[in-house]
Amino acid sequence: MKIKIGQGHHYPWLIPIAFPFWVRKHSSSVRKAKFMFTDSCMFNLHDEDQHDVNKLFGFSIGYHHKTSFRFGWRPLLEEDKIEIVAYEYHDGVRQKTMPICKIFTNKWYEFIISYNREKQRSYYFVDDEGFTNLFKLKGRRYGLGYTLGVYFGGNEKAPQDIIILRRK
Repeated sequence: MKIKIGQGHHYPWLIPIAFPFWVRKHSSSVRKAKFMFTDSCMFNLHDEDQHDVNKLFGFSIGYHHKTSFRFGWRPLLEEDKIEIVAYEYHDGVRQKTMPICKIFTNKWYEFIISYNREKQRSYYFVDDEGFTNLFKLKGRRYGLGYTLGVYFGGNEKAPQDIIILRRK
């Protein structure tokens, strides 16, 4: 599936439906998909917003600015790579961006995100690269959640058409 964020926008033309699901009290919640970043994901904003995190996918437990787990990304122009990061909210506080790995454009990667309620930990995998957030989740730990999709920026909108490919 081709995901296109048009120039001057935050979201793709068709915003994916935020499918609700129940985050169980005594089990893990897992979401996975394969993504390919195209060359269009390499851009230069020419200001400090260049290092802002764009969102790829993940899920929330309740409202996403309260408790959520997401893959984020940003271009590393000097390395000609995409940096993949963990992007989380715990009890309404956005956590420090946590680097996972650096990937190439025009190559498929499998992304897996998991939240283990028993251990109160989040786990991220990009192919064989893994990251565990050692910070214990505070606040809401289970309940109704929903999927989170592609979003460009924080305050900046896409400076050009951004195309990311997705497979299940």
